[in-house]
Amino acid sequence: MKPKAIFFGILLSIIFAFMSCAQKADIPVLKGPFLGQKPPGMTPEIFAPGIVSIEEGKEYKITFSPDLQEIFFTRRTPHGRNDRLWHSRLENGKLTIPKLAPFSYDCIESNACFSPDGKRLYYSSRRPLSGEEDLSQWNNIWFIDRTAEGWAEPQLLGSPINDYRPVYFSFTNSGILYFTCSRPREIGYSELENGQYSEVKRLPDEINYLKAVAHPAVAPDGSYIIVDSYYLENNRIAGSLYISFRKTDGSWTKAVSMKEALNASDSDIYASARVTPDGEYIFFEKYIRETDKSDIYWVDAKVIDEIKAKSIHSDQ
Repeated sequence: MKPKAIFFGILLSIIFAFMSCAQKADIPVLKGPFLGQKPPGMTPEIFAPGIVSIEEGKEYKITFSPDLQEIFFTRRTPHGRNDRLWHSRLENGKLTIPKLAPFSYDCIESNACFSPDGKRLYYSSRRPLSGEEDLSQWNNIWFIDRTAEGWAEPQLLGSPINDYRPVYFSFTNSGILYFTCSRPREIGYSELENGQYSEVKRLPDEINYLKAVAHPAVAPDGSYIIVDSYYLENNRIAGSLYISFRKTDGSWTKAVSMKEALNASDSDIYASARVTPDGEYIFFEKYIRETDKSDIYWVDAKVIDEIKAKSIHSDQ
């Protein structure tokens, strides 16, 4: 590794260690799933304020292990430091201090997602490709397997999925994989066949009609999918979450805005949703332009019930 890269690696380690120590005194003893946090109702609330969603960082793109005891999330640290993967879990009833993922590389890394069985984690990284020393010019999708000793070495995801320059994975319990295709920009999916992911297919126009559609979050049972879309509002870019429901014949309802259900504002950006493995809660990122602050919010999944009733009825 080049001397300059070593220097910055050491500097970042010192900064992250300092931040961890500063947080340590404020970490309470928590128990139960979702890192011991009190679940929200029908009004979105910041997730784990002061622990995961901290004042000194921007947090988004969270994923939960199937047992709801472990998370990875993306945090951008002060002064525009690159997005990095952070990790926390409950151990012996106590929350571990969030820290950089044990397999992290000194580069932009984000978009973590657990496989349905929790034995594999997918994520985006600009780490060097095999045989190269320099960082990749763009994010590639890597995966890492969990072993009895911990996490194995990261591996680059191959074809056919990686051919679409994918972003932000989401799985059903049956293993169907949904993701954002960057070329072209749309939501695609792939089914697991004989242990391998098959040809990539696109979701119908009922979902892919949205501009700059991205970040699919599918329900564990595959009954609905949440995506986000960016648009202009008063000459400024805004972002909203949209939801589509899978009908009994396998088709999808037209994706509609969740703005009213989430009591969302016109000026903030809502994106990167995630449905918990038990289907009970919906997580998402909220970016507030005026304060340049991004936090992870969560809400009871029952907020979609009224939207579902209207969507299914209008499609009949």
